[in-house]
Amino acid sequence: MKIISKNQILFYKNDDVIRFEASAGNAIIHFLNGTSAEINEPIQSIEKQLTDLDFIRVHEDHIINVNYITKIADDFSDSIELENGVILPVNKKTKEMIINLLNNHISQ
Repeated sequence: MKIISKNQILFYKNDDVIRFEASAGNAIIHFLNGTSAEINEPIQSIEKQLTDLDFIRVHEDHIINVNYITKIADDFSDSIELENGVILPVNKKTKEMIINLLNNHISQ
């Protein structure tokens, strides 16, 4: 993936990125190996740059790599859990979209 941030272009492997998180007008990129890095770009800009279907915005502050979802709560909590144990909120509409996306993704 390619992320344009201020006066630089950053390149990452999709499989290395587990999620993006909004942070005071910037974004934090969280990697599968547990490290993270701040990107001088708002999460809205990151979302527009991600053209890969593996990434989806699940909350105003979070974009996730759907390949690392381990659990989708089927209760009133409306949350998802990622492979690294992080639990994130998700609204009902987005949760349904993720389930449909994963069903289509798995059947291919």
